[in-house]
Parts: sequence; C-alpha cells; structure tokens
Amino acid sequence: MSDDGGEDAEAFDIEGGVEGDDQYTEVTHEDLGDDSIQGACAGICIGFLLFFGSFPLLFWNEGRAVERYDALNEAESEVTSVSGMNIDAANEGKLLHFSVNITNAGDALVDPIFGIETTDGLALRRSAEMYQWYEQTKTTSKKNVGGRKTSTKTYTYEKEWKDYLVSSQNFKTPNGHSNPSSMEFEDATFNADPIMIGAYELPRELVGRIDWDKPMSLDVDDITSQSIRDRTVKNSDGFYFSNSNSTSGPQVGDQRVSFTETPASIITIVGIQNGNTLSAFVSETGEGGDILLFNQGKYSATEMFDAAESENAVFTWILRLVGYMVMAAGIYLIFRPIEVFADIIPCVGSVVGCGIIFMACLISAVLSSITIAIAWLVAHPEIGAIILVVTLTVVGCCAFGVKQLGKRRGEQDAVSSSSISISDDKVVADSVPTVYATQEGKVVPDTITAEPTVYSTPGPYVPNV
Repeated sequence: MSDDGGEDAEAFDIEGGVEGDDQYTEVTHEDLGDDSIQGACAGICIGFLLFFGSFPLLFWNEGRAVERYDALNEAESEVTSVSGMNIDAANEGKLLHFSVNITNAGDALVDPIFGIETTDGLALRRSAEMYQWYEQTKTTSKKNVGGRKTSTKTYTYEKEWKDYLVSSQNFKTPNGHSNPSSMEFEDATFNADPIMIGAYELPRELVGRIDWDKPMSLDVDDITSQSIRDRTVKNSDGFYFSNSNSTSGPQVGDQRVSFTETPASIITIVGIQNGNTLSAFVSETGEGGDILLFNQGKYSATEMFDAAESENAVFTWILRLVGYMVMAAGIYLIFRPIEVFADIIPCVGSVVGCGIIFMACLISAVLSSITIAIAWLVAHPEIGAIILVVTLTVVGCCAFGVKQLGKRRGEQDAVSSSSISISDDKVVADSVPTVYATQEGKVVPDTITAEPTVYSTPGPYVPNV
C-alpha cells in the first residue's frame, strides 16, 4: 500500500503476499485517473514519432535491398572460379571463387585451465553451466467497472542450468533464492592461428563464421590439472563439479563443463584476392555493402550468390515486418486515449481496443505497401510501377468489396425495417414486396409480389397469387 496517502493512494494500490517459498504474487489496483490519462496522452506523442518514423525506415530498407541486389549481380558478373591451391599474381584484385579444405596451420589448441587439447581442430570451445535460481514473471490484467484495472504479477522461482551468471540481488524475493556471485568455470573459445584455406589465409573477419562444432569424447584423465581432476565427476555431457556433498540431485552452485572442437572441412569462399588472403568486394558505386561470401561445403559460384540473394530477401522481409509493426504501434498509440476512456465500461473498452488494433493493422498494411512501391519506383521504375499498380489494384478491390457489402446490408436493413398497418378492416403491406393473408385476426406472410397490396378482411381469405 502506498504511504503517500491522498489521491495517489486511491489511484494506485499495491498488495503483495507470499503464496509459497518459490512464488510471490503482487496485485496492483489502478483507477482511471490522471496517471492513466496522462500516460495515454503521452503515448500520442510517441505514436506520432513511431508512425512518421516508419516511413523512412521502410523506404530505406527497400533502397538497401535494391542496392544489395545490384551489388550481388555486379559481383556475380565479375567472379572467376579458380582452384585455390596456389596464388596467382595475375589474379590480384580480382574477385575469386573456389572450394578447398580449411585447416589449422598453427599449433595445437589447449585449454589453459583443464589442459584439454585438439591437435588439428580449427577451434576449441569450453561450455560451462551453473545450476541457479531463476525468476520468471507472469502478469495478468483485468478491467473493472469504472475504468479501474487490477493487475496480478506472479514471480515464480525455479532452479535451472544457465550458461551465464544470474544475479539474485535483483529478484523480487531474494531471500531463500540466493545464487553464487561468480562462476568458477566460464565459456571460452580458442581459435587456430593461422587458419588456411588452400594456399590462402582465412580472413580474420570470417573466423567467427566457423561454427560446425562437434562434441569431444573425453575422460577425467584428459584433464591435466590435478586439483581439478580430483573433484571431477564424468557424466554423459562432459564433467560435473559439485558444490556440496549432496546425493539428492544438483544443488545451487553446481557446474557442468563440456568441450567441442571444430574439425577441418571443405569450404567455399568468394572474395577479392589481396596478397595471401581475400578481402570483400565493393561495387563501383560503393553501395550494397561488402561482399565476402563464405559457407561450409562445396558450392558453385551461382549457388553462393543465390544463397546471398536469399539472405538479402529474408532480411528485407524482416525489416518490412518491423516497419509495418512500428507503424501499426504508432497508430494504436495515437488512438489509444479512446480505449482508455471507454474502459469505464470494461467490455466496451475491450471492444474499442480490438477495433483500434484492427484499424491500425489495416491502415499500416495499405500505407506500408504504398511506401514500398514508391521506394521501388524510385530505384527501379519498371519494377516499382508494377508493384504500385498491383498494390493500388488490391486496395481498390478491397475498398469496392467493402462498399458493396455495406450497400447490401443497407438494402437488407431497409427490407427488415418495413411495416404492416391495419386500418378499416384492411391490411396494408407498406413498401414490402410480400403478400399477406389475414385469418381470424392474424397476419400471416404468404407469397412475394412486386407491389404492396391491400386486402379486405371479412371472413377467411386466401390470397390470389
């Protein structure tokens, strides 16, 4: 509960209670007050920033995609395939493609703590995990009458293996969930130097791309450090280090360590010959980014560039989605105050909120598509024109369909709103293309006709159809 009193205490209340040793629940009651309204109004400013910021993001992404596409096409037209087993001075400065073995041309790789080594591996990696407390948070909200909102936040504590140190000082309830302040063993990577690809040295920027690791089959005797070996227990994944003498399972602070190595393999690379190594290709315009292609396995030049173009397409679609979501979020924040005021009646606020989200998604889809089309129209007019025509056609068809649907519903409403009047022992069907018969004071619908018809009611009557 707030200690400030007054209006703040009434508008924002917090209740907390422990439901168990490993769970804590916090309930917050928030009224529809100045804070909620001010937050929604502040969201309008953020919404405008997101909305208008999404347009340059989408436009820039399409320009980037086109530039990358053009650079890849330019590079593919200039590439020359060679064996890669010798360096030809005549190829200096040329874009080369070759597939060769990648090998460790340096010394054996040794872990300085454990003494584990690999003689011909390209990389040696130590992976360390520690059994620790981990906090998970789950929040649920409920809207009440009058705009009051109840939020329930549940903190759950579980023990898990983590490859990083979890600070228990930031837990909601650190008591009883304390983690060690450091890890005795941490992750480490040792790379060969130099790494050769045929007659060339692998460019430094590609060392991190060597990721085809395989687990090492080790025994406790492979550990050279006597002090570490004496307290090591072998398990299926590597080595286990207990922080206690408990036999009831892993305890907080226990660690397990495993090792992997990256063996020699066949790789394919595309790059500019630069002395005894390769460097990135840059287009004549300097746009489209650096092109230095590298993959494990044997691939043709065409396959390498096709893969690069696919990566460019995937990245482009990811940024398109980001731009679309930023625009939709901006529109939602701009209109969110309407939802906040509608929250006075919970069901109405939820319906209004869903409507705003739908509207934001729909408007964002249209505006994002048009922005993308205009960007392509600037970069490649012939392609951009096609995209723009298709986009406008789809939007127009959707708008026409909505209009026709509204018109049809209007006609149905007009039919359903027609009336039947009884005057001077006569039944009049007003503006309804239906024939009615009267019998024993009841009005019974019968057969459709094109014009309203008046029938007398002295005695039983059968309409003349």
